[in-house]
Amino acid sequence: MLYDNLIIGSGPTAATLCDQLLKYNKKVTVIDVGNVIEDENHNIKKQYHNDKNREKFLNLIKQKKILNHYKNPHLKFPFGSEFVFKKNDFENFSAPINLDFIFSNAYGGLSNVWGTMYAPFFQKDIDNWNIEFKDYYQNVKEIEELVPTSSTDDNLNKFFGFNFGSEHKYKLSNTAKNLLENLTNKQADLNKNGFYFGRSKVAVGSLYSLNNVECQECGLCHYGCPYDCMFNSTQILERLKKNNNYQYINNKFAKKIIVNGDHNILECIDTKTKITQKYYFKNIFLCCGPISTAALLLRSNYVRSNKVVFKESQRFYLPVFNKKNIKDSINQNKNSLCEIYFDIFNENLLSKSIHLQYYSYLDIFLKPLEKVFGKYVHLLPKFFPFVFGRINLLIGYLHSDFSSKIIMKMDKNLNNETSYEYSLNYEKAEGIEEIIKKITHYLKKNLANEFYISNKLTNINIPGASYHYGSSFPMSKENKTFKDFTDLNGKLNDFDNVFILDASILPDMPSQPTTLNVCINVKRIVKNLKSLGKI
Repeated sequence: MLYDNLIIGSGPTAATLCDQLLKYNKKVTVIDVGNVIEDENHNIKKQYHNDKNREKFLNLIKQKKILNHYKNPHLKFPFGSEFVFKKNDFENFSAPINLDFIFSNAYGGLSNVWGTMYAPFFQKDIDNWNIEFKDYYQNVKEIEELVPTSSTDDNLNKFFGFNFGSEHKYKLSNTAKNLLENLTNKQADLNKNGFYFGRSKVAVGSLYSLNNVECQECGLCHYGCPYDCMFNSTQILERLKKNNNYQYINNKFAKKIIVNGDHNILECIDTKTKITQKYYFKNIFLCCGPISTAALLLRSNYVRSNKVVFKESQRFYLPVFNKKNIKDSINQNKNSLCEIYFDIFNENLLSKSIHLQYYSYLDIFLKPLEKVFGKYVHLLPKFFPFVFGRINLLIGYLHSDFSSKIIMKMDKNLNNETSYEYSLNYEKAEGIEEIIKKITHYLKKNLANEFYISNKLTNINIPGASYHYGSSFPMSKENKTFKDFTDLNGKLNDFDNVFILDASILPDMPSQPTTLNVCINVKRIVKNLKSLGKI
């Protein structure tokens, strides 16, 4: 059988691509490993629907022991399950202890665990992309119809240059509300210093939620949304199953692409039977995330060099302390995702923008104290509310120009074509510590009335820990025969029918979240391919 459009992966880029191709009445087939959550973990979600008992919900999750070791203690395990991070039997990745990375074999990929952060890139950060800013974002309204977006019309419009999405249907916490009011009172001075702020833009809404409810402010965002208000790419794919032109094939590990004239083949291994199967295609689209995309191309021998280099957006944590004790800062029911964005562009500070996400007090802040206080750790805020209620957190991101690079190689296979070995290493960017020290000083100056801020508390994450990486096959107008690249439509090197559409093709990794930007890029590319007669 000949497949018109094979898509590898089921994350946001794959789901957006499926939706757009189907709108042009094209036939689409998704190939995916497609791990799904276990029934016993999914039943925790179902039970919460019945009794709305938050304490019982959290206790049931605690009973689900996480068996594997992860470098990041703050990873999300939806409803206590590790299914998002479950490995397959056919590839193995090794890395030094001071390098972090994740990828997913799950149905929906990492959209099962992301924080729903949604924002365009800053215009000056993508001036070198060979695409006009207005052209890149011309389809943002159409993506809104696909991905629910909560976004207030506020000071961030001056920074990004436009607004999108619908007004938030849930309230800010008292702490965040107080902060936003104080910042608004001195907005002119802050903007003059290159400091912009506003409610965070998030992919949260009622479009796919249970009974079309809006956010219920239950505070369970970091454990798995029981109402499905947080966007997940499977929500799109499940709706598409009604379309006769759509086919989803799971339990398939994409082993190798073979492009040979009229006989273009994707070889897959069935994850249950271990049998190799062949899928003949006209076009193939790689949407499985930068690491999995690179691994597939390496084992297909379609990488010109012997390595793949990823850019990333350096992440850092900065705990800050409110100067004012806010009422109900601990006990208030609230949406527990990022509440406020700070976006900074000050050329005296850095030549690219800096993105920071603000969180008021959350129970997950107590996790580092569990080793000392054990099961009694959750009593601390009750006994010391005037201390813990003041704790807030800023999570910052830098542009890839000031961040480390990750390098991936495929190790010798020893003629075993059912198990592939990869090694990852990194090149640390120089001067990161000094840059973040300057940023902290800048924040102390501009937020002096709001917070106590100390340089000593800054945590600079190890390379890869942002999980915002890509740029491994950057799109360009130029035909770069000496290295791996894609054209502005994601077409790989000199192949006519191999396309990459995930974050691998972004020329840089700006500081803002990537998901909106890769989805918009997919929409732009599909339109172009249709006009060129390629699909």
